[in-house]
Formats: sequence, structure tokens, C-alpha cells
Amino acid sequence: MADNEHIPHIVLVAKNGAQSIGEVARAASSIPGDLIEAYLGTTYKLGMGGAGPSLGIGEPVGSGPGTVGGLLADAGATCAAFITAWNPHGNQETSGTQNEAAHARLLKRLAGFPGVSVHEGEGAGTDPAWTPERSVLAVGLGKSDAVTLGREFRQNAIVWVGGSGVPELVLLR
Repeated sequence: MADNEHIPHIVLVAKNGAQSIGEVARAASSIPGDLIEAYLGTTYKLGMGGAGPSLGIGEPVGSGPGTVGGLLADAGATCAAFITAWNPHGNQETSGTQNEAAHARLLKRLAGFPGVSVHEGEGAGTDPAWTPERSVLAVGLGKSDAVTLGREFRQNAIVWVGGSGVPELVLLR
């Protein structure tokens, strides 16, 4: 079970657009509970090798230089999505070549969204056997577009930062 700190920061977006929050979202999702726990414990880092600022579910993004909030402010944006194209539906057996090709397709798709700036990063879990997944923070990407891209790339979830400045885990199935 997710610790109480994270529960309000879990959102399930159904295919019809309906949203549920917290334990209701978690219970309605088809994603295994242990995988949701792994996503909640993941650090979403900017910069290859995690050299830049990072996001944590339920942790404010901050403001000023060197923070994700600062990146949003510099871009004049109020939202961002952390998305990967790696390991569709959590399949850890996807090859490196397949993952890199999917990442290139994601970058190409994001280039088609005017006003969206893309920052490379990676999602790094607490399990050392889980290879960090190459990802992007798409600053200025609307939530519905982020959800659509997440589904297009067969992801279980994305991380969304909206006006509150507090990252949410958005479950996609």
C-alpha cells in the first residue's frame, strides 16, 4: 500500500478521460501494486546521469535556479510532463535498441508541439536491478497531450506537474 504521503498524488486517467484520485485510482488501475510502488519511489532526474534537478512524487518542484520550478518559470510554463518511451507496459525485456528507437520517436513527436521545451533525463528506481530509463521532461506540454503520448508509447504512467507545482503519478491503465 502506498504511504499516506503519496496517496493524494496518484491519479488514474481512464480512456474516456474520467479521473480518479488516491486509493480509488490505485484500486481501479490494472497496474500491479508493486509496480505502482516502484514508480512512487523512483527519482525522476534531469540531465543524463542525473546531473540536473529531480522530481519526486508529492515533493514540490521548488523555484529559482537549479530547480524544475525554475525551468518552468524560465520557459513561462505552468506545467510539464516527465515521459519515457522505454520498456512499454513495464516490459524490462525490451532491448536497448528497441528502447533507443522508441526514445527517438518520442523526441520527434515532441518536436511537433509548439512552445514545448524538452529536457533529457532518466527515471531511476530504488532497485539496483532496474536500469534507469531514458526519459524527458516536456516543459509546457498540456496534460491531455502528455496522457495521449504516454498511451501512444504504451506506458503505464507518466509524471505530471501542474499549477500546484507538486508532481503526480498519472496512471494510464
